[in-house]
Amino acid sequence: EERSKMTCCFCFDKNSVEADPDPVPQSVLLPTAVSLGETKIFRLSELKDATHGFKEFNELGRGSFGFVYKAVFSDGLQVAVKRANAATIIHSNNRGFESELEILCKIRHNNIVNLLGYCSEMGERLLVYEYMPHGTLHDHLHGDLSQLDWSMRLKIMLQAARGLDYLHNEVDPPIIHRDVKTSNILLDGEMCARIADFGLVSSNERDSSKSDREGDVYDFGIVLLEILSGRKANDRECDPPGIAEWAVPLIRKGKAAAIIDRNIGLPRNVE
Repeated sequence: EERSKMTCCFCFDKNSVEADPDPVPQSVLLPTAVSLGETKIFRLSELKDATHGFKEFNELGRGSFGFVYKAVFSDGLQVAVKRANAATIIHSNNRGFESELEILCKIRHNNIVNLLGYCSEMGERLLVYEYMPHGTLHDHLHGDLSQLDWSMRLKIMLQAARGLDYLHNEVDPPIIHRDVKTSNILLDGEMCARIADFGLVSSNERDSSKSDREGDVYDFGIVLLEILSGRKANDRECDPPGIAEWAVPLIRKGKAAAIIDRNIGLPRNVE
């Protein structure tokens, strides 16, 4: 089926929703089509086909919202599909979800993972995002993925900073991430950094207060320390386990070079 482009309106079409053998209460059903900008409406059947029925071997990750799956369409397009779990659907506010969806449909930036479309058939809530083939920054720093040289690390720091600045200062209303960490910074096909897993919180949780922005900035500072040192944000095998408690005293003593990751070739002019 051809994925249709959205126009700027909300569309309600009750007749197009088939009967669900295990229906979700009507109070949590979304309209069949929410049309905004260039975001696409995906059919549930094509998302099921592209993920092989949301099989575990296609799972990319999971969180409080639900599961994330890799999907490959018949035309070769690869995407990431975030599927809301039952608890998210039942306990979230329908109008709040629509408002969040409207915001996510409008924002576009080279350093965030952009929303491509959504599906709301048969009580499901599925969000379709750009697929990031090179995984998370966390896995490159602390896992089995390839090591990053200093040129790449510096580039990632700058790009992630641009993505976070966009969410804070260019989106209206501003988006406060609240979970900035290396596992929420993904790398695309060009090894460019993208901020992920933002938005879709209740309107009561979202505001643009200074303290919330400062929380994101502090968390981003932890990310920078991880990139510079190669240490995890919290490592029980280290003393102290917290990276900030370890690094900040050294920096204040003028020993910033001591935190630099020695497992890769040192950059010039380390000091």
